[in-house]
Amino acid sequence: MAKKLRMTFVNTVDGKRKTIYLNDPRVDLTSTEVQSAMDSFIGVLVPAGYEKDNATIVDTTSNELFDLIN
Repeated sequence: MAKKLRMTFVNTVDGKRKTIYLNDPRVDLTSTEVQSAMDSFIGVLVPAGYEKDNATIVDTTSNELFDLIN
């Protein structure tokens, strides 16, 4: 099972959302560290006019259905 850090930003004018995923977040990651990183993304990875909305660590499971090319 893989873990991802999902960080969601919202545009305060039109309500549109942007989401950034980071693979394999540190186990000891704190809310303060994530909020600080999200603040630094605005205007760089996320357009100006967006604000941080939420962050969640998500557990993912993959079930391969087929693999045509090895």
